[in-house]
Amino acid sequence: MAGSGMALRSTDALPASAQVTASDHQPVLALKSASKDVVEGANHRYPAFRNLSLTINRGEKLCVFSLNGSESRMLVACLSGVEPLDSGQLEQYSSVSWPVGSNDAFSSKLSGYVNARFAADIYGSGARIEDDMRLIRELAGVDDELFHKPLSSWPSQAKDALKLAVSLAFEFDVTMVGRVGNWDHRAIHPRAVRLRRLFEERIAGRTLVISGNGQQNLALDYCDDGLALVGGDVVYRGDPEVCAALIKEVASREKQKRRARVKARISGLLEADRDEDLDDEADTASRSESV
Repeated sequence: MAGSGMALRSTDALPASAQVTASDHQPVLALKSASKDVVEGANHRYPAFRNLSLTINRGEKLCVFSLNGSESRMLVACLSGVEPLDSGQLEQYSSVSWPVGSNDAFSSKLSGYVNARFAADIYGSGARIEDDMRLIRELAGVDDELFHKPLSSWPSQAKDALKLAVSLAFEFDVTMVGRVGNWDHRAIHPRAVRLRRLFEERIAGRTLVISGNGQQNLALDYCDDGLALVGGDVVYRGDPEVCAALIKEVASREKQKRRARVKARISGLLEADRDEDLDDEADTASRSESV
C-alpha cells in the first residue's frame, strides 16, 4: 500500500513512455510525485520528502543521506511500503523487504519464537519453517530458553539481534535497510561474519536501499549510488561519498546559523537587561533629587 493508492505490481497502468523505461531498465521501485512528513510529538512536523519522483532499477545499490536521519529512514520505510505516503504513488514491481533491523509488528508480550514464527509463516515456505526458525535463533545468538521467553524480558541488544536475524532469514528481490542497531558488519567474530556473509548473499545481484545516517560505513561499503535529501528535496544523486560529505557540510552550516541565532538572542536579552538597569538607576536618581 502507498499513500493515496495501491502499490502497482504491473506496468499495465503506466503511460507508454514509462513502459519503455520499465522494459529497458527493469525498475523494481518507483515513486511518483510522492510526499511524506515526519511527525514528532503533537505539534512538530517537517518534510521527509516533497513531490519526489524516483525510480530504482534492478541490481542498483542506493544509499540515502539526510540532515536528520528521520528523513532518510522515512524514505526507506515508504519505499518498502510499511509507511503510507501523504500523497503521490508508490509502485513496486518485485518482492520488497521491510526495513532490515526493524520490525514494528513484533509484540513484546509474545516470545521471540512466536514473533519469529509469525514472520516465517508469512515469508517462508512451509517445507522450510523449522529450518528458518533454527536459522533465526542461531543468527540472533540466543539460547532456546530465552528464545521462548516474552520479548519484554529480553535485553535490548538481544532484541536488536533478533530483529536483524528475522530480517535476513528470508529472500527478497529488494532489500531495504533502515537503522540497524548493534551490528558492526566489519566485525570478525564468527556470528558477525556469518551475518555479513548472509547479508551479502541476500543482496547479490539484487537491489539494495540503505538509510546512511548513523551507519555510513555500511552504506559506503555496499552502495555505488546515493541520494542527498535536504529540506525535503533531493539536492544531489550520485557518488555516495559525495552525498555523505555534502550532508555533513550542510549540517555544519546549519549548526553555525543556529549558533549565530542563539548568540544574537542572548546579546539582545543582555542589552535589554542593561537598558532596564539604566532605567532603574535613572528612576532612583530622580527620586533622590526629589527628596
